[in-house]
Amino acid sequence: MSAIAGHGASVRIETCGKTFADGTRALEPATLDIARGETLVLLGPSGCGKTTMLRIIAGLELPDAGGRVLFDDKDMTSVPIERRNVGMVFQSYALFPNMSVADNIGYGLKIRGMARKERAARVAELVSLTNITGWRTVASISSPAVSVSGLRWRAR
Repeated sequence: MSAIAGHGASVRIETCGKTFADGTRALEPATLDIARGETLVLLGPSGCGKTTMLRIIAGLELPDAGGRVLFDDKDMTSVPIERRNVGMVFQSYALFPNMSVADNIGYGLKIRGMARKERAARVAELVSLTNITGWRTVASISSPAVSVSGLRWRAR
C-alpha cells in the first residue's frame, strides 16, 4: 500500500452538474466515488467538464442544485475552499514561475504549516506517482523548454 493511501479522504460526487449563468452547460450531472488513497485519472476531450469537476471538488465552483460533494461521507458542498483541505496544481498560467516544480507542488502544504521534512516526502511521493521525476528540480516552470497541462509535463 502506498503512503498516499494514509492521506486524504474518500470523495463522493452525487449528481454534480454545472450550468453557468449564461446557460453554458459545463458539466452534465455526474456521480463518482473515489476511495481514500485511490488514484483517479479524468480523461476526455476539451470542454467535457474535467476541470469543472475538479473545481467543484476543490470548492472553486458550486454544483447545480441537487449536486453534492462528500468527503468521508460529510457533505462539503457549501464548505468554502479554504476549509476543504484540498490542493490543486493548476496549468502553467497559474503556477509560480519563480519556483521549481517540486516547490509548486508543495506550496499548499507549506502555507498550511507542514514541516519541511514531511512536505518533502509528500512531494517526492506525488512526483513519483505522477511519473514526473525528471521535472522535479526544474528551476522555473516558465522556461520556454517546459509546457504544462494539468499533471502532464513535456518538453517542446
